Amino acid sequence: MLHLASAVQPVAIPQTTTTMRDVIRGEFREMAGLRLTVAQACKLWGLDADVCTAALTELVNGGFLCRHSDGTYGCATGLQMRPRMAKAAMQPIVAEPTRRTASDG
Repeated sequence: MLHLASAVQPVAIPQTTTTMRDVIRGEFREMAGLRLTVAQACKLWGLDADVCTAALTELVNGGFLCRHSDGTYGCATGLQMRPRMAKAAMQPIVAEPTRRTASDG
């Protein structure tokens, strides 16, 4: 029988609150726009629901994360914005038709 492994493997992290917060912060900083439910976060970091909820709540209370109306957690406003390179405005160059003169032959 063929068993397929999940594409996302849980990240093994020590069970200290400080380390968990640092890992969670790092993941949200690294992946701009990341939004996770508690269940998704538990699976990603290999945590039980109570521990994961406590860590996410601490990060919300500290102002790093926010909880959206759909129940997902994401970076608080302003933290998720990464500087972007400015786009140069490019104007098309229209070549004027060449005119033949008597000396062109």
